[in-house]
Amino acid sequence: MATWVGWVLTTAFLAIAGYSVARLCAAARPGSPDYTGGHRAVDTAHATTATGMAVMCSPVGGPLPAAGWVALFTLVTGWFLGAAVLRGGRAPIGWHGPDWQHAAAGLGMLYMLLAVPHTAHSMSTPWTGPHTGQAALPALGWAFVVFFAFQTVLLGPAVLRGARGPGLLADTRVAAACQLTMAAGTGYLIFVTL
Repeated sequence: MATWVGWVLTTAFLAIAGYSVARLCAAARPGSPDYTGGHRAVDTAHATTATGMAVMCSPVGGPLPAAGWVALFTLVTGWFLGAAVLRGGRAPIGWHGPDWQHAAAGLGMLYMLLAVPHTAHSMSTPWTGPHTGQAALPALGWAFVVFFAFQTVLLGPAVLRGARGPGLLADTRVAAACQLTMAAGTGYLIFVTL
C-alpha cells in the first residue's frame, strides 16, 4: 500500500472513531430515549474497530501491542456472537444490521491480525507496527474480501436514503457512511495482504 493511501485511510478511520465516541457522548445527554444498550455496544465496537484499522493502515503503526488488539477483537466478536444467539435472529438494532454481521467483522479484524506473520517480539511490544506481509489461509481472506464488498454494497442505500435528523444520534446517513467506509477499508486492507 502506498504511503499516501495509508495516511488517507488512517485519517478516515480516526475520524470514524471520533464520530463513534461523539455518538456515545451525545447519548449520555438527557433526552435520547431511542439510544439503547445495543446502540452503545455497536458504537463502542465501531470506535474500537476504526481505531484498530487506523493503526493497521498507518505507515507508523500505533499504540497497544498486537496481542492487545487480538484480545479486544476477540471480545468484540464474542459479544456480537453472544448477542446473535440471545436475540435469536430478531430484527437488527436500528440501521446497524444484524449482530452476526458485526461478529463477522470482528472475525475479519482477527484474521488481519493473526494471518499476517508476526514475531513473538512484535506481538508484545507496546507499539503495533504497520500492517504488512503475506496473509496465511488466502481462501479465508478472499471470503472476508467478498463479505466486506457485499457489506459495502448493502450499506449504499442507507447512505443515500437514510434519515437526516437533528443531532448525531438521528442522522443515519452519516452513521451508515462511516460503516460503509469501514467495510470498504477493511476489505481493501485484507485484499492487499493476499
